[in-house]
Amino acid sequence: MSDLDKLKEIGSKKFQEQAIWMLNAMWPKDQGANAEELWNYVELFGSLELENGKEGSDLDELGMHRVFEKIQKQQTMQEMRNHLRKVGVTSFKKISMINFLIFIYGYDLHEVVNAPQGANGAEVEKAKKILEEVTEAFNSAQEKATAAKKAADEAKVKATAAKKVADECQIKQTEATKAAEIAKADEEAAIARQKEAQAAEEEVTKALNEVKAQEQAKEDKRKALQKKIETAGLVAKNAAIQELAKLDNEDDLPLRRAKTTLEAAQRKAAKALKIATEAKEKATATAKAADEAKQAADDAKQKADEAKTQAEQAEAESVSAAEAADQALVEAEQKVAEAEAYLAEQQKKATGAGQGTMWFMQRELDEKKKYMPTRKGGIAKK
Repeated sequence: MSDLDKLKEIGSKKFQEQAIWMLNAMWPKDQGANAEELWNYVELFGSLELENGKEGSDLDELGMHRVFEKIQKQQTMQEMRNHLRKVGVTSFKKISMINFLIFIYGYDLHEVVNAPQGANGAEVEKAKKILEEVTEAFNSAQEKATAAKKAADEAKVKATAAKKVADECQIKQTEATKAAEIAKADEEAAIARQKEAQAAEEEVTKALNEVKAQEQAKEDKRKALQKKIETAGLVAKNAAIQELAKLDNEDDLPLRRAKTTLEAAQRKAAKALKIATEAKEKATATAKAADEAKQAADDAKQKADEAKTQAEQAEAESVSAAEAADQALVEAEQKVAEAEAYLAEQQKKATGAGQGTMWFMQRELDEKKKYMPTRKGGIAKK
């Protein structure tokens, strides 16, 4: 296989695999001095590959031109083409990362494509598998941490809602108590007004009876005199005629007084009846309002109880989610420890060239550790 064929094969690998190949090729000379820069190149190329990201293997000509701009080594399109042709680029529609790396570090194409990769394939695959498990563990921990935060937020919201409903319930209960007190007072007032109306009616009856008695007495006297006129002798008859005339013409003060008393009693009774009727209507209305207030208070109490139950359930779910997140973090920590131990072992075994492969794996692990709490073995983000 020619060097260009080998270059093409390497260039078809993912960005990180190309960077690892280059790091293994460079390791005997620089012992990983440019390793972090290679890591950053993987990030840069991945950010410019809009379709596949870090899973990509090449950039178009414009994308590669932007790479040079990003690293402050701007070139014209023609200058870039001239340089990249020297490191095996034959088509500028798709330019692999390995071509760029060979050019930027000034390495010989033949030396790079034939550089030993060092690490045992089975060991590398095992290391990759361990890193995948670390990734899965971290993803699980992050998902559960997110779920725990969401559950905690929901619990807080529901607790706030429960308190609001409880406060509203207290207000409704206070209103119901006040309405009941008003209804009771209005009922008592209505009863009192009814008694006053009854008393006024009794006064009317008494006054009416007095008027009737006065009128009846006068009528009885009139009939007696009339009979006397018809049956008595001349002297007695004349006396009866005079007395009857006097009876008809005299100012009957007791009767007038009785009628006046009757009219006053009737007015008083009418007023008392009106007041009693209004008091009864008011008492009926306030009693209805009290019933409605009590129903509202009962409804509010039910809502408050339901809100409290929901808040308690949300709190329990929050605690459970937090425990699950903690457990997931513990599992992630265990996977990290396992991965670090294995990588340390393989770094001791690896040849000089294979160190590049191990460095990238350790760097991936360090990147994941940035998302662990520092008290749990995580490293600070920069």
